[in-house]
Amino acid sequence: MKKFLALMFAASLVVACGKGKEPTKEAEGEDDNAPQVSTAASSTSAAAPSTAPAATAAVSPDAATLTGTIKLAAAAPAMPNIQMSADPYCQSQHSTPAKDEEVVVGPAGELANVFVYIKNPPAGNFPPPSTAVTLDQKGCQYHPHVGGVMVGQALDIKNDDATLHNVHAMPAVNAQFNEGQPVQGMVSTKKFDKAELTPFRIKCDVHGWMKSWMAVMPHPFFAVSQMNGTFSIANLPPGNYTVVAWHEKYGSKEQQVTVAAKESKAVSFTF
Repeated sequence: MKKFLALMFAASLVVACGKGKEPTKEAEGEDDNAPQVSTAASSTSAAAPSTAPAATAAVSPDAATLTGTIKLAAAAPAMPNIQMSADPYCQSQHSTPAKDEEVVVGPAGELANVFVYIKNPPAGNFPPPSTAVTLDQKGCQYHPHVGGVMVGQALDIKNDDATLHNVHAMPAVNAQFNEGQPVQGMVSTKKFDKAELTPFRIKCDVHGWMKSWMAVMPHPFFAVSQMNGTFSIANLPPGNYTVVAWHEKYGSKEQQVTVAAKESKAVSFTF
């Protein structure tokens, strides 16, 4: 009888313990590294509207190219020599005095440093290039004098001079910054998260004559006129566009243009 009672007691313990035991992950076929999904979260996500970004706009096989020339109708104003005597290093980098670059005009009135862009770009999502745009400080001047970068694209600001510079950027929409670069070869990398179609000023507080202009674009359809006054905007899908040309002294001009499939369309601006 005692042996029978002992066996019955042991069996009752096994049954009682088994009732409170949770099945193991191995028994359920679960993986310790598998993501855990909440049923409530899943149903909420299924009911919510899609927030996926629009598909990236591919380059159309019918893409057109917009080219143009920009000229100054009036006589070019004489640009003064830059007085660099306050920093002997800066002065030593120029065999002849450097001139202010506010207005740079060619022999036939070709106007350089005009920022040209499409005001109403084609629909699509335009990711920034993986390559950085470089703004160099060389000979105590900024190179380029006018430029553009896309939203989210890296801007490498380099000090090529063996003297102190500080980079004071003054955007109207993005955050301003003012950083010193005391060592030759220093590079500061910046990114802008908002568009600024009108170029903003970048200056050096150490050397008051140093200035550059930079636009932040939400698309790649922009260019800067070269020393011969020409510009080119490629990979533009066929359509009707408003083209804007901006100059730091003469302001902005707009022009309507229609480009057909695979067309190379020329436009001109006169300031």
